[in-house]
Amino acid sequence: MNKTLRYLLICSLLCFSWAASAQAEEENDGVGMLIHITAKDGHDEALIKGITDYHHWVANFEGHMRYNWWKVLTGPNTGTYYAYSGNHNWADFDAEYDWQENSIVVLEAIVMPHVESMVRSIDVGMDDVSHWPEDWDGYTHIQVESWYVKNGHFSKFNKGLKRIVGALKEGGFPYHFGFTRTASGGYGGEINLISPNKGWAGMAEEEPSFYDIMTKELGSAEAFDEFMADWGDTFKVGRSEMLEYMPGASDYGDDK
Repeated sequence: MNKTLRYLLICSLLCFSWAASAQAEEENDGVGMLIHITAKDGHDEALIKGITDYHHWVANFEGHMRYNWWKVLTGPNTGTYYAYSGNHNWADFDAEYDWQENSIVVLEAIVMPHVESMVRSIDVGMDDVSHWPEDWDGYTHIQVESWYVKNGHFSKFNKGLKRIVGALKEGGFPYHFGFTRTASGGYGGEINLISPNKGWAGMAEEEPSFYDIMTKELGSAEAFDEFMADWGDTFKVGRSEMLEYMPGASDYGDDK
C-alpha cells in the first residue's frame, strides 16, 4: 500500500469527532463516512484484530469517532469490508484533538500493515424518503443497491420516489429501508438504497408486496407498469451487495 493511500486511510479514521450517544439523539446534517477496505491476502484475521485493538485504545479519548464494520457477502467486492460512521455534521470533519498524532503511530503499527487498498466516500441521508427501524436490535444484514440518476432527471426521480415511499408507508409495507446520496468520492448522481434485514430470512417476500401497494396506489396493473417504466427511465441500476454486521470489529469496549 503506497504512502498516499496509507495517509488517506489514517485521516479517515481520525479526522472528525464522533460522540455516538449524543449525536444519535441530536439533530445533525446526516453526513456519513464510508471506507471500503481490502485486506492483504491472508491478513484478514490480523486486520480485524488490529482494528479491534485500535478501537479499544481510542475509546479512552474524548472526541473519537465510532465505526461499524460490515463484511461484503455478495457481488464483485465479496470478502472485503466496509467501515461506516454516520450521524455527523459537516463541521465534524474539521475537528482536531491532541491524541490524534499518537493514534497515527498506533494505526501504522497494528492496522496498516494488513491493508491492501481503501476507497472512501461521504454520503448524506435522505430522511424524507427513508423508513428506518426504530430499534436496530436483530438487524444483522443490510442489502445495498446503488442507483445513478441521469443528468437533468433528479427532480422527476425524486418526485416519483416520494410518491412511492409515501404509498409504501401508508400501505403497511412490511420492510424497512433508507436512502442516501453520495456527496463526495462516488459517481455523479449516486443514490444508495439500504435495506436492513434480520439475517437472510429477512429477504423472503411478505405481504403486502411492493406490487400490491403500488397497484392500489396507481389504480391498475397497467398504470403501475406505465409509472414504473417512466420513473425507471430517470436512473440506471448499479451494484447490489449484501453486507453482514461484524460486532467484534465494531466493538470499542465501552458498551456504547
